[in-house]
Amino acid sequence: MDKTSAAYRWTKFVAGLAIFWSFTYVICPAITASSEDFTTMAKFIDDSGIETGEFYYTDIEVCGEADLGARSTFEHMPRSMNVVAK
Repeated sequence: MDKTSAAYRWTKFVAGLAIFWSFTYVICPAITASSEDFTTMAKFIDDSGIETGEFYYTDIEVCGEADLGARSTFEHMPRSMNVVAK
């Protein structure tokens, strides 16, 4: 097993925290601000008081239905958009 110095491990830890922080507080807000649709959705979520991190794990029926609907959408997508109307 390789022995690394404590300074090197702390440097990697701090670098990881910096990457996580920049993604959370710089990159994600920039993506949200880059599109009017994202901005509208984020404003609606904030105004409604929706706790997005907690919603999926509440084990309520609507989450199961949403998951089923999302999976069905991907499983049963149209294969071609060149369908001739009869």
